[in-house]
Amino acid sequence: MKAQATSLSWKKIEEFTVKLADTVRASGFKPYCIVGITVGGMFPLALLAKEFATKDVAVVSARSYSARRQGKLRITALPKIDLRGKDVLLVDEIADRGTTLRHISNIFVRQYKVHELKTAALVVNKKNCKHWPDYHVLETDRWIVFPWDKNSQ
Repeated sequence: MKAQATSLSWKKIEEFTVKLADTVRASGFKPYCIVGITVGGMFPLALLAKEFATKDVAVVSARSYSARRQGKLRITALPKIDLRGKDVLLVDEIADRGTTLRHISNIFVRQYKVHELKTAALVVNKKNCKHWPDYHVLETDRWIVFPWDKNSQ
């Protein structure tokens, strides 16, 4: 039996992104660069870049889902950027199990030698998530349909 799904509107995504940015700011963390994970993380990445008034952004191309099934994480592209000693915010749209954020975080700490790395997601699956992001807005155990996913259901 498939889990119940909840659809989020673009307006709700915008509201969540503002809340996420406010939470990051309230913590005192000031990212030098914001990194988004494709494809879903690119939307909060763009909105967060506006919130933080920065153009210092990068993208990691990674995939672990096919339809509603999570498989092995495949990273197909990492940014060519010098982040040594910088503070970085790594963003994805959802932390289902949290393994994608955790794995990519480890890459940025080890390979990029960042000073401090924090993770953020709009949504956390409170039932499945083993590695919670530092910042998030919504906790749910329902399947989330994001506005950019609606045509691929």
